[in-house]
Amino acid sequence: MSIRSTMTYQLPEGWTLRKVASAMVREWLQPFRAEQPTKSSRWVIQPVMEPVDKDQPPLWEPGISTEEYERRLDEANLRWCVRASAGRGKGTILARFAMCDDRPDSFEITYSSDPVPETLFDAEKIKEYLGDRAGEGLQGLFHALLAENGFEAVH
Repeated sequence: MSIRSTMTYQLPEGWTLRKVASAMVREWLQPFRAEQPTKSSRWVIQPVMEPVDKDQPPLWEPGISTEEYERRLDEANLRWCVRASAGRGKGTILARFAMCDDRPDSFEITYSSDPVPETLFDAEKIKEYLGDRAGEGLQGLFHALLAENGFEAVH
């Protein structure tokens, strides 16, 4: 992933990176998805977890309770990505979410500078939604969606 830029946001009470990435994928981005041609591979957008530390213990192990597994998924030592993929390909990381090392109540989003596939989002819907707000493209869309859902940018 080539890095385009990074933005920092306050993490509201009761939110985790997992919850932010999941809401972005399952709720907030859905209205901007492009109609898929019937004969092509359908794009899938999903939240994907990435361990920060390669030596961390496994998240799942035999006999672990669901509650413990869920708690581990919400730990701060995980990053979450929003990934788009079509067919069996590796996919494109659209953004990475990571907790700030120096601010435990904030998180960073790093946006990819890789091109977003044209068939993933409806450019007209995004343009209409953003209107004359600052920012454009995927980064502008993420920023507007976060702001609309109560996330404050940290400067």
